[in-house]
Amino acid sequence: MASQPLIPPFLLPMGISRRTLLFFASRNARQQQSSLQTPPGLRLKSTSTSKPTKPSAARVLEKPDRFRPPSHPARRVMNPRSSQQPRNYPGPRLSEAELAEKKTKRYPNMFPPEGTVMHKFLTSRGIHVWISMSVLLSLATFTFTTNFKHTSPFAHLLPSWSQLLTHPIDTISQVLAVLKMHADHQTLETAEKRKKKTDDVEKRRAYRQAHGLEKKEEAEEVEEEGDAAVAGDGQLAVDGASGENEEDGVVRERRRPIKKWLGIW
Repeated sequence: MASQPLIPPFLLPMGISRRTLLFFASRNARQQQSSLQTPPGLRLKSTSTSKPTKPSAARVLEKPDRFRPPSHPARRVMNPRSSQQPRNYPGPRLSEAELAEKKTKRYPNMFPPEGTVMHKFLTSRGIHVWISMSVLLSLATFTFTTNFKHTSPFAHLLPSWSQLLTHPIDTISQVLAVLKMHADHQTLETAEKRKKKTDDVEKRRAYRQAHGLEKKEEAEEVEEEGDAAVAGDGQLAVDGASGENEEDGVVRERRRPIKKWLGIW
C-alpha cells in the first residue's frame, strides 16, 4: 500500500481557542446576572459598543468668484418655450409702458438714461473730438511759445495774451512778423556757419599749396570734396587713415560703410 503523506501538526485545525471560550462564558454570565437584578418592565440599555451616529453636516455651496445678481447669471438662461429669447427674470415680459418708464428712470451710480442732456453729452462723438483737439492744440501752443521765449532773441517783441482779446488782428500780425524775423535770423546764422567752414577749407588748401604739400590734381580733388561736404550737412571730419593725411590735415567727408547681407544687399 502507498504511504499517505503526513500533514504537519501546525496546519491541522485546532478548534476554538481557550481565550475565545472564556470571553463568551464571562459575557453570558454578566447578562444573566444583570437580568436577575433589574425589576420587570424596565428596559435595559443596549450593551452594543457601536458609536452614536453624528448628524450629517449641512451642504456648503462653493463660493463664487464674483457677485452675480440673478438678472445677470454666468450662463445665458434661455426660455424653455421659445429658445430664441432669453428668460426675463424675475417675472413676465414687461409691457411697452413699463419699458418706456424704465428708459427714463434714474438709478444710483448708473449711466444716465436715454433722452437726458447728460446722456447726449457723454455719447456725443463731436463733443469728445472737440474737447480732445482743444486740449492738444492748447498744449502744443504752450510748448511752442515757451520754447520760443527761451531760444529766440526776439521773444521780447511778442505781444501779451491780453492784447489778443482787445486787438486780435494787430496781435496776430505782430506775432507773424516776429516769427519771420526769427526765421531770417536762423537763416543768417546757418549761412555764416557754412561760410566759416568754407573759408577754413580754403585756408588749409592755400597753406598746403604754398608749402608744396600737395599737387595741383590733389588740390582740385580736395576742393571738390570740400565743396560737396559744405553743400551737404556741413559736417566735416578729419580722415586719419594714413600717416600722410594726418600730417597734411586733409579735411574729407567720412562715409559710413554700407552693410550687405549675404553679399547681395
